[in-house]
Amino acid sequence: MARAKARRARRPKASERSAASEAVGEARQRRVEEAAAMSQRLRVLMALWMALSVQALASAGRLCRTWRDKATGTAGKLAAAASGHKKMLFRLSIIVLLVTLAMVNVCVFKTCWAARRIWEDSTAQEIERLQQAASELRAQLDCYQTPDWALQSFGEDTGRQALLPCASPRLRPLALISSPIITGATIDTRRTSPIYELRSWFSRHCFWCSVNPPDTILQPGVSLGECWPMEGQQGQVVIRLRAKIRPSCVTLEHITPEMTPSGTASSAPRDVAVFGLDADSEEEVPLVSFTFDVGEGPTQTFLLKNNHSRAFRYIKVLVKSNWGHPRYTCLYRVQVHGKVVKTEDHRTAESLNG
Repeated sequence: MARAKARRARRPKASERSAASEAVGEARQRRVEEAAAMSQRLRVLMALWMALSVQALASAGRLCRTWRDKATGTAGKLAAAASGHKKMLFRLSIIVLLVTLAMVNVCVFKTCWAARRIWEDSTAQEIERLQQAASELRAQLDCYQTPDWALQSFGEDTGRQALLPCASPRLRPLALISSPIITGATIDTRRTSPIYELRSWFSRHCFWCSVNPPDTILQPGVSLGECWPMEGQQGQVVIRLRAKIRPSCVTLEHITPEMTPSGTASSAPRDVAVFGLDADSEEEVPLVSFTFDVGEGPTQTFLLKNNHSRAFRYIKVLVKSNWGHPRYTCLYRVQVHGKVVKTEDHRTAESLNG
């Protein structure tokens, strides 16, 4: 019972219940209104956001289109520039190629021209050398076909062969029957170096020991000791020829080194010069200078450079040095070849005929 009273005491009164209900309803109504107001605001904000989003999207679209147009224009410009650069590079490549081809052609042309000039020069030099060799061969052939005018003894056949081409028709019979028309060559001792003298006691008291005279070089025969020894390493000999001739070549003979007891030819002449002399004057006309090489052979022929085609009766052989012998220089034989001057032959023949 006490419990019931307590429950009754704890139960609210009707007025209290109605007031509480109204308070609850009002609170609920407020919440509903607040919720409606919040929803309205949300709808407004959503609409505003949607509007702003649409505007932003439109602006972004416009901006994207602008950027796209700018990018397209820039890409087009870049493509045009790249195409222009490509064309320029292509043109430059063509120009460089053409210039390179032109330079290659110029180099090839210069090389061919230089090779042609070298070939022409070498060919010209070879032709000149061959012509000179042929001229020397012809001169040597002519030289060998002419007699030795420095020979001391003049035979009958040699005299006829030398005189017949130059003799006039009136004197030809005399040339055919006369052998001593021209005398032999001689040595001009006045203008010739002294003979080497043996200075030993035995040689001075030996009556059969003698030294060959200078005219030994005018006689054929080249044996050991058949020479003329001149004093010292330098000297000269002047030969009076058998006739006044136009000299073409001179021949020197010496024994080989193997023929000497020592195995050397130190007394042989080395540097030699040949001059043409006139009988009435001391004028010396240089004809040739040469080196007598003992290793080339015992007989050596040298062509004379008689540019003026002058005729001489005297020939001077000047020995400038020998191959090392300190006391004397040996000459074994000297030959002088050339053609006789016709006027000299006429005077000689006419004087003999008279």
